[in-house]
Amino acid sequence: MTQDGILYHAKSSVRVGEVERYIITYQLYDEDEGLPADLSLNSLWLKVRNLENFTFRAAYLMGPYILYCDVRTGDYHHSQRLFVSADQPKFEPMLQPQQDFIAELSLHNLKKSYVWVVDVVSQIIFTNTTQIGFEVSIGSSKKCLSKSSECDPLAGSCSPKLNVTKLNTLDMWNLPNQLSTHTNQKEHLVVLTHGLHSNVSADLFYLKEQIEKCQKYYPDEQIVVKGYDKNVCKTEKGVKYLGIRMAEYIVNELYHDRVVKISFIGHSLGGLVQTFAIAYISVKYPWFFQKVEPINFITLASPLLGIVTDNPAYVNILLSFGIVGKTGQDLGLKESSKNGKPLLYCLPGEPTKKILKLFKRRTLYANAVNDGIVPLYSASLLFADYEGVVNQLKTMPEFQDKLRSTAPGDYIKRNFLSPLTKAISIWAPQKFPEETESKLPKVSVIESATSVLIPPLPDKTYVMDPGSRENVILHDRIYSEKDIPPRNSQSEKDLIESENVLLKAFTMSSEKHNQILEEEIARKWHEGLVWRKVIVGLKPDAHNNIIVRRRFANAYGWPIIDHLTQNHFNGSENETADQEEAPAEGTNTSSVQENGESENMGWLDGISKPSMFDVGPTGMISTVGEIIDSLSKNNFLSKKSNTLNELPAGPFEQQDLFSYEMEEKN
Repeated sequence: MTQDGILYHAKSSVRVGEVERYIITYQLYDEDEGLPADLSLNSLWLKVRNLENFTFRAAYLMGPYILYCDVRTGDYHHSQRLFVSADQPKFEPMLQPQQDFIAELSLHNLKKSYVWVVDVVSQIIFTNTTQIGFEVSIGSSKKCLSKSSECDPLAGSCSPKLNVTKLNTLDMWNLPNQLSTHTNQKEHLVVLTHGLHSNVSADLFYLKEQIEKCQKYYPDEQIVVKGYDKNVCKTEKGVKYLGIRMAEYIVNELYHDRVVKISFIGHSLGGLVQTFAIAYISVKYPWFFQKVEPINFITLASPLLGIVTDNPAYVNILLSFGIVGKTGQDLGLKESSKNGKPLLYCLPGEPTKKILKLFKRRTLYANAVNDGIVPLYSASLLFADYEGVVNQLKTMPEFQDKLRSTAPGDYIKRNFLSPLTKAISIWAPQKFPEETESKLPKVSVIESATSVLIPPLPDKTYVMDPGSRENVILHDRIYSEKDIPPRNSQSEKDLIESENVLLKAFTMSSEKHNQILEEEIARKWHEGLVWRKVIVGLKPDAHNNIIVRRRFANAYGWPIIDHLTQNHFNGSENETADQEEAPAEGTNTSSVQENGESENMGWLDGISKPSMFDVGPTGMISTVGEIIDSLSKNNFLSKKSNTLNELPAGPFEQQDLFSYEMEEKN
């Protein structure tokens, strides 16, 4: 121990999508030597400090420069009840520049050693060139932590009793596979796909860890969870752009002879991206799905029907003008393929459907409430038992007072006439309080986006006591084509004119053309395919909670990830239903058009010539940042080469040049 009581000190930094983990082991006493006479059970103290300048608190588009961090005991699991408050996990969802996260590491039990796990996660969204500096300190008292900034940043551990193991993002995504003792074992590849303005490496890391815990059910094969991280900060460039890049990554970098099974799990926009990737692979690499068996196709809150009807008119206008780049136009159902139809209309055609039929399970998870990004009808492919979902919601106290019908005038006033007031109310709720009678569903994109940075947090009881958590699975049912109402039937009319509060955004739309288009897309998805639809009722920030974007800040989503892993990675590969279903009367499941020609698959063609308008405003920030960063790297390498009298570059420099050249080609 140093004289000032600091036991450990280190500085580091994280970029977009990066996570650092610190595994702290404290040896209280040596079991072989017995209990020492001067044994102390005084707590240790942890501090994580955001080192960025105070002025960066306002730099959201170039960051934001915010960290998420948490600390928990090494044996913690959310399914176990905690009886001692000292064992309660601590977390800070929004550690801003020049702020500290301080947590007590309690030594309340007389045991040989203690283990804690600390995660520090970047909250950067819009740029991959920015980084957030921080420092981690461990002291013998809370008071001594104030002196930690004076320590050597490379000091590390200063106590023989304390050992700290640091893992970076690459370590945590690759380490489980590297530690496997069965190097020749067959592999089940699980591909995770992130959504708009999101990333796979940090945002889907909790999901990855929970899937890997299912390895115990697979003695004869190894589960390998991966995700494509080169689409980060490029998510505004369109579903086709993102899907092709992901497909090439799967085939050219992830595939090898031991990969015999594959599963896809996509969150939000990621559900569409992975669908396009599957179709692209089946055409360009037809051998792939002959060698690799498709197992699970899962989407979580994915806008499979777009988001055009659910949005206020002003949002749709902004989408069409490219406020979210090419991706916004795709989600707005703008014509984009060579056949003059929206990409999302073409997606459930061929060859997608042919490959999806090969999957053992196809599951859609959808939020019934509190998702301002993707509406229920879009994530669940429209056709579902909405009355049954509402009845389940009525049993949950937090939703009972909200399940009242909304008058058409109120809906129009709230969503069309006062966008500015609504936006201001998000940032200054004390000046513009919400209506006392909050209605369902929530449709504020701004509110959901804000929750990414300022999430509504679970209470202490929820975290410590699994018995206090309500069942949030409202609906879990298999749907086949025979469950879909025939066209021009009374059942279809009842759906289109439904007054169910969960369908208000769809049925009250003034854009009848879009409504018809969305229904047609939903019917195409159901032709010849069986879907398991799981509708859930999560508390605020449901769009991020459904994937547990941050372990404790989004803890309301724990039951969803448990449901996903228990039902899809339990060692059983039984199908959820018969793969082939008899077509409903009056439907056409063939991919042959009336003129006898095969369905046009031109929508799968390669990426068109890129345009600066493909990325949108926030995408431009990332693009400009990348250009500046690449130029500075190139200039640095040129200077270094001149300094070394034009000697060949070493391995590090060669790797940087290769990465730069590949990025330019992409």
